[in-house]
Amino acid sequence: MAVDYNDLLYEKAQKEYDDLIAELKELPSEQVIERAYEKVIKENILCILEDSQRDQKEAKALYLEKYPLDRAYQDWLKSDVSETAMLRDSIDDTAKDVVKERREKQRESR
Repeated sequence: MAVDYNDLLYEKAQKEYDDLIAELKELPSEQVIERAYEKVIKENILCILEDSQRDQKEAKALYLEKYPLDRAYQDWLKSDVSETAMLRDSIDDTAKDVVKERREKQRESR
């Protein structure tokens, strides 16, 4: 049977995440708060690894990293993607949706 590196990668990343949670539980609350972003982003990365399939070459390369979850997290921190910009766009979309919904409700109530 062929090795599925996506499964192996996910299992390794899950263990890495579990170890992070165990480490956070031992820290004072102030330090846990300081590392909350790391926890959330690593959890999101883990969910993506669980829900998506990489080609075996990519999955194997990530699997062979000592800490694949942390590698993905560190690369995320270095990326040009602005989470703030994404949130701003989301809030703008929400505001437009709410305005539209309120307009429709006002029309219905007339």
